[in-house]
Amino acid sequence: MEKMILVYPAHGHQAHKIAAECFAQLTHEVTGNLIELKTDEEVERKSLSRYSKVVILGNDAENHLTGELYLDGELKDVCFRYGTDEYVIKSLCVNGCKVLLLTGGRPRAVLYAVYRYFERFCHCRWFWDGDRIGTCSELPLEGIMLKESPRFEYRGIRYFAHRSLHRFQAEHWSLEDWKREIHWMLKKRLNLFMLRIGFDDLFQKAFPNEVHYPERDGQLPEATDGFNDRNLFWSLEYRGELRKQILQYAFSCDLMHVEDCGTMTHWYTRTPKEFLDTVKPSLLRGQKTAKYSEDTGLIWDIRKDENMNHYFKLTETHIREYGKPEVFHTIGLAERMFSDDREENLRLKLYTYHRISAYLKETYPNAPLMIASWDLWQYYTIEEIQQLVAELDPEQAIILDYTSDTTNENNFTNWGVIGKFPWVFGVFSAYEANSELMGNYDMINERLAIAQKDPMCKGVILWPELSHGDTFCGEYTAFYAWESEEPSTEGMIEKYCRDRYDKAIGERMIRLWTKLMPIIRLNVWDNRFSSMFRDVKRLALFADDAPEKYGQWLKQAVELQSDAMKILTELTGVIAASEQDELLRRDIFDVARTVVSRYLVLGLMECQVRYAKKNDIEKLEKAMGDTLALFVGFAELLSLHEDYSMYESLNRLEAVTETNPNFEVTLKHNADNYYCRSFIFELAEYLYVPEAKILFEEVTRAAAMGVEINRDRMSERMSENTKKFYETSLKEMNDIPRRELKAVIDNCIEIIGQMQFEG
Repeated sequence: MEKMILVYPAHGHQAHKIAAECFAQLTHEVTGNLIELKTDEEVERKSLSRYSKVVILGNDAENHLTGELYLDGELKDVCFRYGTDEYVIKSLCVNGCKVLLLTGGRPRAVLYAVYRYFERFCHCRWFWDGDRIGTCSELPLEGIMLKESPRFEYRGIRYFAHRSLHRFQAEHWSLEDWKREIHWMLKKRLNLFMLRIGFDDLFQKAFPNEVHYPERDGQLPEATDGFNDRNLFWSLEYRGELRKQILQYAFSCDLMHVEDCGTMTHWYTRTPKEFLDTVKPSLLRGQKTAKYSEDTGLIWDIRKDENMNHYFKLTETHIREYGKPEVFHTIGLAERMFSDDREENLRLKLYTYHRISAYLKETYPNAPLMIASWDLWQYYTIEEIQQLVAELDPEQAIILDYTSDTTNENNFTNWGVIGKFPWVFGVFSAYEANSELMGNYDMINERLAIAQKDPMCKGVILWPELSHGDTFCGEYTAFYAWESEEPSTEGMIEKYCRDRYDKAIGERMIRLWTKLMPIIRLNVWDNRFSSMFRDVKRLALFADDAPEKYGQWLKQAVELQSDAMKILTELTGVIAASEQDELLRRDIFDVARTVVSRYLVLGLMECQVRYAKKNDIEKLEKAMGDTLALFVGFAELLSLHEDYSMYESLNRLEAVTETNPNFEVTLKHNADNYYCRSFIFELAEYLYVPEAKILFEEVTRAAAMGVEINRDRMSERMSENTKKFYETSLKEMNDIPRRELKAVIDNCIEIIGQMQFEG
């Protein structure tokens, strides 16, 4: 076998060395061969005749060997915009030597080129949860000329602050987890991300004399309950060091991280009580909204210069300790109203944006400011958003719309940004509780096509409240963040299945996903369809308007019932193939839990309709019996995969570094609350199922006796069960017998098949 060398720049950005190491590793995985790494100080153009095969990384300004080839006229057709994410992959022959050049406008573009070469020419495919590595005897080094550039300048993803399960919660991840994640971003040619997972030790570093490091195992004064229980699992000292290592590695790969700035106080970035007691910042009181009403959650009065300076001291500290002042982000006065007079409220909110923008304009005049759309979508009228846009500087500000997939009339198409003001198209995809497959792709396709055609649209970003809940959505968003071809659900299904699955089952999975899409479409994030089954005790239970409220849903339940059963049946046919294929195994569970959860919700709707009609107790009891049986089957399904186990997630936390021995209670709080209840085995088995039993028993009693539902008694029984849940360890909860996956899915098929939806 002829020896191959790879030449990368000896000096300059570290991304080139990382790219070289990635190329060498993939070469070995694909061909079994080794490649020797050399720097451009070791190899000159005149010495290429000594080698038969050479790979060169970097452009002529970075790699001296590339520079020699450029000056000698060897690279006449290699053209790209310097400073951009464009790249070129080209084969050529120099002095009888086969040369493969991977070059681009900036260091990360070379990393893109490495991964794209193995994807395009060596049949490799990339996913967040694993790679499909192609095989060949030798790397192809002839007849290659590929130039690619992104449609959008910003292509990114946000990681958020909720906790419960390792797969979905970035705060749980170790440095090694993050390195894999960063390379997934590079493989998908993303360039931007944001760690919105809390402040870590920012107050301690910005105000060391006022705020001290808390004990890891103690009770944080700011921690309350539910998702607001922010008690630590790892120490703040460790988390600060971890954040530094994550961002240093990301920057070594030439990725951008968005810096939070301005009025950052929120539920996951509360003000430490120690800061309130010592600094005593004046607070914006008089909120008309109940959210974050404790002093730790109130915005510091932005009208006072000292408060403005304190907020920006946090940002400056993050830049100094961790980040870079490349791109900034603000939430403004998010999720709050300060006056019943909308004009007065708007003036305060706009004033806040004015102050933040002015500070950045003076301090970082060349850095863009992304204005988060969450508050705009939720608390502004369309006319108020248009006024905000009219007051912002298009040379500085970008509307970061991560609600582009809303079904609400208040969306980017009405904000006066299309063709007029810089903006970013964002897919929100899911609330914290929604980790299943979901989304109205017909609508998303239509709106994304608008973004593609609008030169003022600067990016496509995925900003869910959880990570990797929906693998298909992640692939869809990453693909169209780069490509400019017309968005197509059918095309994306075909690409997803051909890339992700073995050829033997690829066509079968295309048919399955095509059949699945209408069931996926039942739930979009802003209709809260699927929240019902996870929090039975909070339902507006069995109201008289149920027939009118749920009639349209139940019509779809009948229309999709046969396909739901066929999809689950198809899944049982690929279980054997999944035993050696973790990606397929994960998708089986994602598809199955999506289908089953849809019919849990539809079953609850049918129960409420049957109760409201009060004309057939037998049909009511059948509906409740079927729904309860499906609850049991659903819990059993979740028990079979570690993605849905809090116990597994806790063990993974403890394997990284010393962990708060009391954190198990906090983890339960973070998972078991009105907002975050999700696809979690321990919650399904020990809360959802018992609560459904209590509910149905009380409904049966009330219906049989012709009396009102005793909600107080029902609530008391559910509270007793919750107390038992918190008294039982996660380890004990997981010590249960388990059936084979096929038997569990077959059981769910049988139950769904016997469910009746008359509406």
